[in-house]
Amino acid sequence: MTETIIREKRIISLNSNNATRYLNGTMLSNVVFDFANILSPEENIMYTECGIGNAEIPATFYNIDVTNNTFNYTADAMNYIVIVPIGNYNYNSLVTEMTAQFLLNGHTMVFSLNRNSNILTMTMTGADTWNTIQESSIYYILGFNLNTSYSIVGNTITFTNLFNLLGQKKLKIYSSNLAVDSFDSVNNATNNLLCTISVNVPGFNLLIYANLDGVYSHMRNRYVSTIDIQIKDELGNLINFNNINWTMTINLILYRKIETILEGIQII
Repeated sequence: MTETIIREKRIISLNSNNATRYLNGTMLSNVVFDFANILSPEENIMYTECGIGNAEIPATFYNIDVTNNTFNYTADAMNYIVIVPIGNYNYNSLVTEMTAQFLLNGHTMVFSLNRNSNILTMTMTGADTWNTIQESSIYYILGFNLNTSYSIVGNTITFTNLFNLLGQKKLKIYSSNLAVDSFDSVNNATNNLLCTISVNVPGFNLLIYANLDGVYSHMRNRYVSTIDIQIKDELGNLINFNNINWTMTINLILYRKIETILEGIQII
């Protein structure tokens, strides 16, 4: 008798339309699928690997959403807020919208973008005095720093960072029930990150991912009957797919130890 290791592949096809629980509603980025039994402890299973085999994900998320659409400021010692409506923006459409929102507060704001450096300048005109910019979620789009307040001199400010409407650059797929050995700089360490997918198509197109290398990660759990999926952006925010469904295939790779009989071998 001798021991042999065999590799067994289990394919799990998921469609967000078939989830049994939607933990963030029509955003469709935090869902749960209930199965009778996918993986159970067995004596001859040495270990299991897991990963995304392929995925088809609609790029129906916006470059400005509820995570990055507020601008907080004070003028004449009064607090104001501008809330940019959710959507996909370029420079011109964003400036048009923000100008209109400032006017609703009774303020006239002039925007100027240096096309060589891509640095934005904002100036408040009129009789009002612009005092400060408070911590705002739109900070990295306009080009200022997180958790920072700015005092305004002469009713104008030129930001230190580049104007940025690139939006999401990659999607990160997590699952606690399919926990694997992985790391993420957002949280420094995690065992839940299954895969990252580059956002390489324009808005309202389809992201197509395939694990061409066939590389999978060691899975920690030995029993799985429920699969949870979270899809986040590079900052750790859950994506809003606006009720457009995605699909993906998860592969489980089981490594089994079996005993085989060596035939035709004479031992003297």
